Amino acid sequence: MLNLRARRNRWVFSMLLGMTALAACAQTLLAAQPPATSGSSATLVDEITLWTMIRAGGVVGFAIILLSLVAVALIIEDFLVIRRERLLPDSLVEQVQGHLDQRNWPEAQRICAQDGSFLASVVGGGLNQLGSMFGFFDMQNAMQEVSERQVSKLYRRLDYLSFIAAAAPMLGLLGTVTGMIRAFREIAKTEGTAKPSQLAGGISEALITTAEGLIVAIPVMFFVAFFRNRIDSIVAEAETVVERLMGRFRKENPQ
Repeated sequence: MLNLRARRNRWVFSMLLGMTALAACAQTLLAAQPPATSGSSATLVDEITLWTMIRAGGVVGFAIILLSLVAVALIIEDFLVIRRERLLPDSLVEQVQGHLDQRNWPEAQRICAQDGSFLASVVGGGLNQLGSMFGFFDMQNAMQEVSERQVSKLYRRLDYLSFIAAAAPMLGLLGTVTGMIRAFREIAKTEGTAKPSQLAGGISEALITTAEGLIVAIPVMFFVAFFRNRIDSIVAEAETVVERLMGRFRKENPQ
């Protein structure tokens, strides 16, 4: 229950941070608009703003923006969760190593059970097999099973970002199709005599949604690869630490 509440609070915090960051970027872009001048150029500048470009994207454009908000929140949450200090805390290594050096197995088990980190789960799974029939072989199998489950759990966190990276360009393509349909409908209504201003709405939707989809997908793909590499690096380091902590049981037969 506490873990669920903590995850919910972390998700809300990430969403708020993401929305604040996007609002700040939007405000910066709006502030960067050139000052209006007199005449027709002033009207043009007033019309071409960030908000009008967002509106030109239509429903599909707003859906892509919503995806970007979710992506920012997920990225912030993954930065908070997928880090060495959380998955492989040095304080836990020191405590567990101290108790193992003193052959205080129950206390080491208790510390691992109370800690929710990746390292604690793996080491705790091995310590739970102390005194088993096949000794270190059972401990090794248990640690491997726990490690595989924990790694899969970490990778599953990236599935949502991977989906957004794949869905954003598809939504952009959908916006391209609907925008071109609008443009051709205008041509059909006017029997081929449509003015450029009449086609501008559909063409704007087509181009803007395509750009929005790519703008969202490219950074998200980068962060998916970034977090995958970070997971691999932390897991490889954790394997070394686990071997250092638990390798002593290869020749021992603790009871």
